[in-house]
Amino acid sequence: MTASATSVITAWETYSPLGHGAQAHLSGLREGDGKRAAVADFDVREILGKKGTRAMDRAAGLAVATTGLLLDKIGRERYAADDLGLVLGANDGVQSAMEFLRDTWTRDKPYDVDPAHVPRTLMNFAAGQCAIWHGIKGPNTTICGSHATGLLTLNYARRMHGNGHAKAVVWGAVEELSPGRRAVEAARSAGSDPAEGCVMFLLEAPEAVGGDRRALAEVLAVDFGVYPEPDGMQSALAASLRRALRKAGVDAGEVGAVVPAASPSRGARERAAVGEVLPDAQVRTRSAERFGDTGAASAAYQLVELLAEPGEPGRIGVVTTSDAEGRVGCAVFRSC
Repeated sequence: MTASATSVITAWETYSPLGHGAQAHLSGLREGDGKRAAVADFDVREILGKKGTRAMDRAAGLAVATTGLLLDKIGRERYAADDLGLVLGANDGVQSAMEFLRDTWTRDKPYDVDPAHVPRTLMNFAAGQCAIWHGIKGPNTTICGSHATGLLTLNYARRMHGNGHAKAVVWGAVEELSPGRRAVEAARSAGSDPAEGCVMFLLEAPEAVGGDRRALAEVLAVDFGVYPEPDGMQSALAASLRRALRKAGVDAGEVGAVVPAASPSRGARERAAVGEVLPDAQVRTRSAERFGDTGAASAAYQLVELLAEPGEPGRIGVVTTSDAEGRVGCAVFRSC
């Protein structure tokens, strides 16, 4: 398989708090008001059917359903099963872990646990379900990195594609809104506003796009950094932005729009870093205004907001991220 030096995003789909499917999400993003948290009218067994879903948790259901929407959009016959890779960003499955652990305390001794809970406690359960349901036989990877997950997943997918391990890569991130996650987020932060959703993208080589299909954006650069103390977050992200711009061969003045994360605890520092490096760029925050913190999927939804209004072909856009574990990151895109 020949490696491609350039990767482009050609399609995306979502189940989000704003609706089922890309068009419903975009309509809610542009025209809606108020703030939402859950994906409404989403029952795993109603959406996917009863066969094979009895032990499927909500995160896996969202990922499987969203991957199905994406493959239907691009045409399932477009790539052979072995040529399609999958990279899914996910959280740590706190609800499934809590259910399994609760069984060890509440069910009969010595260890009468529900075996159906065991697979769901594994980080790669959702990615495996996506591959099984949709017949994807190429490389399959799960990434878990808190709010930086979306960009970490993009970076891995880009390397998988660029090094020739897959002709195209389905990649994205999922987050569920469960009682367990609500409890954990409330313990972490008094101002937590958790939400859920899944976004999946298709990454291809530019030469694979033609006919009635067009590329949405070219991935120019992805960069990450770390900060050991909260006060160092702004300088770490500013340094990451400057590295990414150098990698992309782009001047700061060329950046037309940037979509930062909207964390209550880190948002001010993140916006300060953006203002320091990209003072003339339009800052977009519509996603943060329309739904809550989607955790592992947050950076993926920021990219969707950038793609929603790409501007003229050749316009440069940036997505930034940060998390409470000391990671910062950013990605630079050129609209097609």
